[in-house]
Amino acid sequence: MNTKLNNKRLRKTMQQQRQALTSQQQAEQSQRICQLIHAAPVFQKAQHVAFYTPIKGEANPLALQQQSQHKTFYLPVLTFEKKQPLIFVKIEPKTRYKNNQYGIPEPYYDIDDIMPRDKLDLVIMPLVVCDTNGNRLGMGGGYYDRSFAFKKGIDSKQLSPLLIGFAYNFQVVENLSPEAWDVPLDYLATDQLLINIKA
Repeated sequence: MNTKLNNKRLRKTMQQQRQALTSQQQAEQSQRICQLIHAAPVFQKAQHVAFYTPIKGEANPLALQQQSQHKTFYLPVLTFEKKQPLIFVKIEPKTRYKNNQYGIPEPYYDIDDIMPRDKLDLVIMPLVVCDTNGNRLGMGGGYYDRSFAFKKGIDSKQLSPLLIGFAYNFQVVENLSPEAWDVPLDYLATDQLLINIKA
């Protein structure tokens, strides 16, 4: 089957499954994912952690911030630069937000609030579909793949940041066919498992 066509169908199916979850199911499953990550040594050791604001039924990682007072958290902001379409901005309780063109809240920021991508310890990444080999399908815009392209094609086992896919367990499929530009995950976290892919 044509890979692009297959990926398009997979995205549609998974998006429908996500949005079919009740608010309670989303909250309970998201909380279980957060608990698995919070207990993991890779998270305990991290100081600078990026995550995302969920939309359209995505699993919600925001409870990680509430459980971790001694870490610094960051959210992505779209830049529309081709090679670096995302920057990561420090957030605090006083941070104010505005919606971007996709309806996703982004923080207002000063230049000093931006953390270089390679100085982050962990990036908690949204996804639509993934497999246990670290292959990931997002929404199709390639924002994360382009922003972390520097991790591609070299031994990135210890290269910061570590990329953690955050998803409901039903979003995991047996095998995906990655594109040449796809950047693989280092870890995968669902409501049922946490896998160190490159161990």
